[in-house]
Amino acid sequence: MATITDVSLLANVSKATVSRVMSGSRGVKPESREAVLRAAEELNYRPNAAAQTLANQRSDYIGVILSSSDAGQVSTYLPLLAKSLKAKGKHMLVQFAETADEQVRMVEELNQRHCDAIISLGGTIQSLANDNVIAIDSLASAEHAIGYDYKFAAESACRFLSSKGHASIAIVVDDESYASTQVLEGYKTSLQNSAMPVNRQLIVTANGNNEQAIMSLLNSYHPFTALVVMRDSQAAVAMNLFRDFNLATPQEVSIVSLEDSQLASQLNPPLTCISYPSQQIVDMAMEKLDAILEDKPMSNKPLITGRLVTRESVINRR
Repeated sequence: MATITDVSLLANVSKATVSRVMSGSRGVKPESREAVLRAAEELNYRPNAAAQTLANQRSDYIGVILSSSDAGQVSTYLPLLAKSLKAKGKHMLVQFAETADEQVRMVEELNQRHCDAIISLGGTIQSLANDNVIAIDSLASAEHAIGYDYKFAAESACRFLSSKGHASIAIVVDDESYASTQVLEGYKTSLQNSAMPVNRQLIVTANGNNEQAIMSLLNSYHPFTALVVMRDSQAAVAMNLFRDFNLATPQEVSIVSLEDSQLASQLNPPLTCISYPSQQIVDMAMEKLDAILEDKPMSNKPLITGRLVTRESVINRR
């Protein structure tokens, strides 16, 4: 005999959504309602009152899906999420996923473990039909997606460097992820808008090896006066390698990071950044969590943007 869990998995929605659809409640998206009814018919599911009552109960567990290879993401978001969820009386169940398939599997697993909602960070999954998933920094087109404007951040960094007289700007991106792709698009757009050529020799991908990425720039024999990095840790590696090559920061190479972690102000020189608003993103995630738990619609907000924080790692070359 089919259960409410079977229907929720087949329809790719939460059990609470199945219960609302079967009881005729409002506040369910038409596509979710249709998916539930189709799944219920296929499985010949007939709910009983006890099952519906059970499905509507809260577990107070929130699933969190992170990337195990992104130490920066883990160290930034886990403390913020833990604090915010604790204030709401919720507990975290943390899972790690690297691929789109793994992410889908983790969503299913967390739903099976009766999580009230799921917060998924990053990833390349194109669509999350589950109405209890809050997708942060991903390709997801979920109703509760939260986006950061990486393209604008990279454009802002390059515009700032251009305004300081830098005409040859190199860049280090993380990998082939959505965020890296958007950063690279912003970098190219800014250079083209400033009538600067896009030199492929000045674009490198770290793929987990920051030192090798910076060394490839130094060995390219293409001079650059400024460097944009996605991570403060990449800036730290760059500063150390530049010293080894007798290149002073910022006198010979200026650096801008797109992160602004605690490390940024501790480097020598302190790092100029386009600050990534982690707390603001977590706050918005909590708003969307409330909307999910209270079964209220929430309009999609525009992409969140970072802000320029000037320190001492950029020199004016005009």
